[in-house]
Amino acid sequence: MPQGEVIFRRFELGDADDVWHLHRAASEDGGVRGPEGAWEDDLRAILEVYIKPGGDFLLAHIGPRLVAMGGLKAVDADVAQLKRMRVDPAFRRRGFGRRLLRELESRAVAAGFKRIVLDTTMIQLGAQRLYEIADYVRCREGTLHGYAVIFYEKRLADEAGALHLAK
Repeated sequence: MPQGEVIFRRFELGDADDVWHLHRAASEDGGVRGPEGAWEDDLRAILEVYIKPGGDFLLAHIGPRLVAMGGLKAVDADVAQLKRMRVDPAFRRRGFGRRLLRELESRAVAAGFKRIVLDTTMIQLGAQRLYEIADYVRCREGTLHGYAVIFYEKRLADEAGALHLAK
């Protein structure tokens, strides 16, 4: 198993296969991997869907190994949607999700977003804990792509401008 420092960096075109494999492996391990479909098309066009419209897509590496990833998709000038948070199953419960979330939130603030929204499935209890510990608020429940989901949001700054980033 690779050891060493975690490096966070922005997605590049050469990362596409690694991103796809991590997405599928983490989804399967988390019990939310269905058949491939149009709902995954964003992962085939990361530059166009996330980066060019003003969002971001980050990768966490230890040496050459991709251990975590996540994206910020611009909804509008003030709101980013957190998407595709994935941690390699072999690296879970080591703080990579929390560190990636903090990095994505910092980049959201730097890009001028005031709020982050996200959804996660009811069966992904670890993801729910991660977001709730980081002060995301449950807004409602619903269904997406056949899965029961919880919708969360977080204000990145209060009225006085104080930042509220992941713990």
